[in-house]
Amino acid sequence: MLTYCSFFKRPTPVRGHLLFTGLWLSVLLCLSLKSFGQTAPVLGRSCAPLAGDTPRYNRVINPSNLSFVLNQTGASRTWDLTSTLVSNESKVERFVNATQTPYFLLFGNYGKKTADSSSLFEFLGLPPQLPIPGLDTLNLPLTNLYDFYNLNNNRWAKTAQGVGLLGLPLPVFYSDPDEMLAFPLRFGDRDTSTFAFSINVPTIAEIRREGQRFSTVDAWGTLRTPYGQFPCLRVRSRVTITDSILLAGSAPVGLPTRTEIETSWYTNENNERGPLLRIVERSLLFFPPTIQEAWYRDRYRAPLPPPPPPLTDPGDVVLYPNPCRGTLNLGLHPLDPCERVRFWNAEGQEVLVVEQPGSAITGLEFQLAAGFYRVEVTAQYGVYSKKILLIP
Repeated sequence: MLTYCSFFKRPTPVRGHLLFTGLWLSVLLCLSLKSFGQTAPVLGRSCAPLAGDTPRYNRVINPSNLSFVLNQTGASRTWDLTSTLVSNESKVERFVNATQTPYFLLFGNYGKKTADSSSLFEFLGLPPQLPIPGLDTLNLPLTNLYDFYNLNNNRWAKTAQGVGLLGLPLPVFYSDPDEMLAFPLRFGDRDTSTFAFSINVPTIAEIRREGQRFSTVDAWGTLRTPYGQFPCLRVRSRVTITDSILLAGSAPVGLPTRTEIETSWYTNENNERGPLLRIVERSLLFFPPTIQEAWYRDRYRAPLPPPPPPLTDPGDVVLYPNPCRGTLNLGLHPLDPCERVRFWNAEGQEVLVVEQPGSAITGLEFQLAAGFYRVEVTAQYGVYSKKILLIP
């Protein structure tokens, strides 16, 4: 039996059948890849943070352990870091309108505080003391450091900074904004932009900064962290920064060029604005970049209670933490199991009895009001009385 294809002038056996089969297989392949989430996301302005956002980030304890991740480029990657990302430090980034900061003159912008205090040399990436005569006196204290942004359908850009200098809030506009992301953002995109601003310290000096940002979307795939699993685009940006200082009445003094490489993972799911993971490499002069810090998005997690002190003999008990909020841990000797725990309030009334509690009593915030309690623990080797404080 012959199969005919209307795309050709005369009937063509087999060839038309192969063409149709190839087209059908291509359609099936596209549908199959899409159904399994194997298409690269395209990101717009919804991936950038907005005023009012308060994302929480955890700082990675050993960021150098993530060096292998930087080499995982290309399409349809899986970055499984659920067991690699470990942290004991977290922070909340608060994005607010400029009118809610000391730099209200930067209206139309929104930003976040980057540091409560710093020094001018730290701001410039310099050591605390310089072997350049006359410049040490410029290491002024800085306060309330802010970065400010502007967002539209075409780009997310850093457009201003706020610096507290000599006790005064100093708003600084970029003469050339730093374009962080250009939209729409697709796998394989490349973008080059420049930025510049200057800070004038009256009668003392002027500080000028110029830089260039080269960004490439070098990978896409699935990112797995303790925060969850998300389809992501990965953006790798190499930023070169050149600062110079113009002392009053003298020629400019150029400072060493610095390089920062920011590798960030962005998603378009669940209104997760801002990077889900950010790795920062830094270098100075001819030294190669090394990983300096890494932050990953997470939610608030109650800290684990400290371990109880060692109990060498049966006949004692430790209740921790104290003060306690919701879960009270019982530290007893393994040979002295707990049978019953009673709670008495400040008026001497028995308000709660827990039978066979094991090693912890959970949900106390739902069973008892905040306040002081006397706790009686009945175990195999005796009855122990302790006092604890429950906090709201």
